[in-house]
Amino acid sequence: MRSSDPNTLTSQSAPAGQPRSLDSHGMRIDAELRSGDVVLAHVSGEVDLLSAPELRQWVEQHVTGSSGLVLDLDGIGFLGSAGLSVLAELSEQAANDKLTWAIVATKRVVLRPLEATGLVSQMPVYENVDDAVKAVAGTE
Repeated sequence: MRSSDPNTLTSQSAPAGQPRSLDSHGMRIDAELRSGDVVLAHVSGEVDLLSAPELRQWVEQHVTGSSGLVLDLDGIGFLGSAGLSVLAELSEQAANDKLTWAIVATKRVVLRPLEATGLVSQMPVYENVDDAVKAVAGTE
């Protein structure tokens, strides 16, 4: 059951082997496992100083060295510097061959901060979920 307090961390139960959803501090992550052991996380709401640590922790808990990650960021209404920091850390992990990942971003609220910081050139950004999942699964 979802908490009515927006500052309460709630983890939604999931079937065995499936990543758990998360609702925390105005950010929501709805996750599913896709082909090729790819974790698809639909992130919505605000990724800011309060919720970014929860996003970081969620990724650490649900993505292993053998799985890939696709972050669908098209549901985000605000992406703050703390959220950008999490994305930069993921990019660094990928550069060190510890993570195969991609971002889905088509909205200005996400693309503009990525462009302004130069991070967009360091990250695999796709316009739709299917292309991102195929790229991460290696079936592109």
